[in-house]
Amino acid sequence: MEKAHRLLREFGLTEYEARVYCALVSNGPSTAGELSKLANVPYSRIYDILSRLEARGWVEAQAGRPSRYRSRDPAEVVKIVKTEEEKRLKEAGEALLKELEPLYSRRAEVKRPDVWVIRGEKNILTKIGEMLTRAGIEVLLSLPNVPQEISGLKSYLSLLEAKQIPVRILASKKLNLRSLELPRKLEIRKRENLFGGGVVVDGQEVLLILGSGN
Repeated sequence: MEKAHRLLREFGLTEYEARVYCALVSNGPSTAGELSKLANVPYSRIYDILSRLEARGWVEAQAGRPSRYRSRDPAEVVKIVKTEEEKRLKEAGEALLKELEPLYSRRAEVKRPDVWVIRGEKNILTKIGEMLTRAGIEVLLSLPNVPQEISGLKSYLSLLEAKQIPVRILASKKLNLRSLELPRKLEIRKRENLFGGGVVVDGQEVLLILGSGN
């Protein structure tokens, strides 16, 4: 019966409770005195143990003097334990959600990024300038087309160079960046074709440039 005792302990019974239930399953209806001997449990503890088992629905008491006790069918007991566990998990889950869900929702709301749609070349360049001013780690630029007005960003690029913040530029081979007289320490790479442009600042702010011409 050692394996049965171990499994019953996993179901939440104490060692004495497991012994008493196994004794009832093996020997059938018995008195408290008989169970004390069969299960090798002190007689002073037997009524307390039977009372707890009866409260959990594992044992039933038969009328008479002396009272006799019988075990519930193990299949019924497993169903009882399963129902109790499901109820416990449901209540614990609901309580946990009540405590943590508001915190998660507030965090998600704080983390949700702002998305803006900016139209017009002047507005876009102004936004890029704002982003470059906030840079503290690195700046990535992708330039498929460089309108002449981008020369207005040279002051920002020079400031980044002075602050020793790396600036990496990916540009189309068609562009003549020398004519813009950009700071010399920029890391510039070129590709044959680029199909979009944008700015990434510190891996946190992103501006995507869509469209062509005007």
